[in-house]
Amino acid sequence: MHLIPVDSAPYQEMTIAFKAHSLRLTLRHNSLADYWAMDVFDLKQDLYTAQGLPLVVGVPLLWRRPVEYCFILTDESGIGLDPVGGEDLGQRCLLYIADKTQIPL
Repeated sequence: MHLIPVDSAPYQEMTIAFKAHSLRLTLRHNSLADYWAMDVFDLKQDLYTAQGLPLVVGVPLLWRRPVEYCFILTDESGIGLDPVGGEDLGQRCLLYIADKTQIPL
């Protein structure tokens, strides 16, 4: 698993490399509904893998999509709560990308 450097800014866009993929991640905090969402765009294939995907703790995000990677959001406090408020991401909740073959289910 590889840690993705995110913080609590309400809008973030970054490009990450994972294996043969070049991915543009867009993270947004919806302050009205109080949740974080992520878009994943594969730059090499020129298509979205996910749009508006809610960030939730403990679920391998994109697990059922036909890609070799998934994202994992952890709660470092051990409580297991999804990120709430604009301050949780990058502090209490950390985002990782992982090869699906390395995830025991």
